[in-house]
Amino acid sequence: MKIQLLFVLLLLPLLAAAQYDFSGTWEGELTQGEGGYAPVYKFKLHIEQEGLKITGRTFVEVGEIYAEWKFKGRLIGNKAIHWEETELMRNWKYDHMEWCYKTADLFLILNGEEAKLEGPWRGNTGRSDCIPGKIIVKKTSPRA
Repeated sequence: MKIQLLFVLLLLPLLAAAQYDFSGTWEGELTQGEGGYAPVYKFKLHIEQEGLKITGRTFVEVGEIYAEWKFKGRLIGNKAIHWEETELMRNWKYDHMEWCYKTADLFLILNGEEAKLEGPWRGNTGRSDCIPGKIIVKKTSPRA
């Protein structure tokens, strides 16, 4: 009996530290405060998680304007992620526009079977700060 109790006590910290698997595709919207190009953009986040490290791609779109970025980041505890865009992969924009390299802290919200990431983003064009906003995305189910 003592051995079983000891085994359970040793296992409890491991179970408590179990992390949510953020891997997958998350879709929703990115908002931007007054003075930005648009108040709401379509936004996708493709996450690959390996331990505490995350990498992947972001995709932002409004009308015919779009950009796809590579990002890297990490878990914050077991209910949040921090990431920053590192490389613009492909895009289309008007000549007078500049892209924001975004950084975000997104927090996991679980509601039954639904998983949502939500939090603030900020950015910089390389010459100036961007007007910040908020990201809200839901985890999508794989489709056949």
